[in-house]
Amino acid sequence: MGSRLIGYGSYLPEKVMTNQDFEKIMDTTDEWIVQRTGMHQRHFAAENETVVDMAAVAAGRALENAGLTIDDIDMVVVATTSSELDFPSVGVQVLGRLGATRNQPAFDVRGACTGYIYALHCARAFFAAGMHQRIMLIGAEKMTRFLDFDDRSTAVLFGDGAGALIFEHSSSGYSGIIDTVVMADGREFDMLHGTPDHKISMNGPETYKKAVTLMPDAANYIMEHAGITASNVDWIIPHQANLRIIQSGAQRLGFPLEKIVVTVDRHANTSGASGVLALSYALDNGIIKKGQLILYPAFGSGLTWGAALIRV
Repeated sequence: MGSRLIGYGSYLPEKVMTNQDFEKIMDTTDEWIVQRTGMHQRHFAAENETVVDMAAVAAGRALENAGLTIDDIDMVVVATTSSELDFPSVGVQVLGRLGATRNQPAFDVRGACTGYIYALHCARAFFAAGMHQRIMLIGAEKMTRFLDFDDRSTAVLFGDGAGALIFEHSSSGYSGIIDTVVMADGREFDMLHGTPDHKISMNGPETYKKAVTLMPDAANYIMEHAGITASNVDWIIPHQANLRIIQSGAQRLGFPLEKIVVTVDRHANTSGASGVLALSYALDNGIIKKGQLILYPAFGSGLTWGAALIRV
């Protein structure tokens, strides 16, 4: 029992923070940022703009794209680590914001930058169990809540935004969410984590080493499990953390750079929203076409990592 992608939508806040804007408030340069990250700009949510606000807009656009209403959705899964409220979940709040009346379930997953892969993993399991007909997945983050502008090594890395995907049950096992794998190693959590005062603590060199190894490992695992090679994949959408990580991962996989979807230059790292925003961008701009096979590897705090195989 499989699924098919029937709708998508995204939201990026109005404010754009460029590298030149960072030059005005901290000891850094456009050249320094671009050389180390490949980033040129990122979107910052307004002070009064919440994760739920962004998630609800992206969800509404996905519903419009699919020609559905929120009551046509059987379950909502949200990947986020930056919700302003400890409870209730962003998913429940999105149901309320969009006027859902069916009492359908909704919940959040906290997989950090791998969150959207964890959400896809959940959806695949529910479809396989035959429990739901339509599932909406949302990745939404306000990472600017955690930025320390005295730390240029992390402040320039992150942005805000949200994306939403709607999948519907299908009798074909070779469409929609074909396969997923997720992993975690809690022994390494000190490498990248949030602090009690809501800042980001990251060992950059060690995080880089892990990311360039574990993302390709997850990608190779899922291709082997599916019985395919890189030549069978139309596009790779890696987690958009850093251009150097993306390029290194592509090299390890033997995948040409022209088949890698890159949005880190314009969105920066949006954590759990990263992959959903990148897919939405690629679909909106005609980069990815209907029927193409997408490989989705990700890596994040936890440590968490994983991959998904999707046919759009």
